[in-house]
Amino acid sequence: MRKLPGALTSTLLTVGLAASFTPLLASPAAAASMHGCSAPQMCLYEGSYANGSIIGRFQSVGYQNLPPSIQNEADAVANTRNDSVWLLDTGPSPDAYLCIPADTAVNLGTYAHPVSARGTWANDVDTIVIWGASDDGKCSGTDQVQQGRVPNGWRP
Repeated sequence: MRKLPGALTSTLLTVGLAASFTPLLASPAAAASMHGCSAPQMCLYEGSYANGSIIGRFQSVGYQNLPPSIQNEADAVANTRNDSVWLLDTGPSPDAYLCIPADTAVNLGTYAHPVSARGTWANDVDTIVIWGASDDGKCSGTDQVQQGRVPNGWRP
């Protein structure tokens, strides 16, 4: 067997190592499917996400009014996307939002609505925003659910 010169051996070793590690470094994290919601979707549930039934599946990026048949019906959400999702309640003034980070499932009844008279977020979602690839998957820089208010008629 012929021995390769030292410089060539080092070069081939470096190229080989770089090629073998490139997929690990370059691949974006992929959210996993959960609770019957396939990636990359955001699913709304009647009942809890653990044992309720999916009433809506959404994948398109942007601001979307929910179909009338499921407006104000969701009790839970699973976000299997790599970006964050906003659930909006456009009934109060100003509009209220609940931000769901990437790869997160929540029961909406555990989150107090910013309008105390409305109780929790369960049965108060009528619009969604799926942020898309430019989003970092976080809510205000954190992996925790966040909520707030935006002006009426607001659109991204």
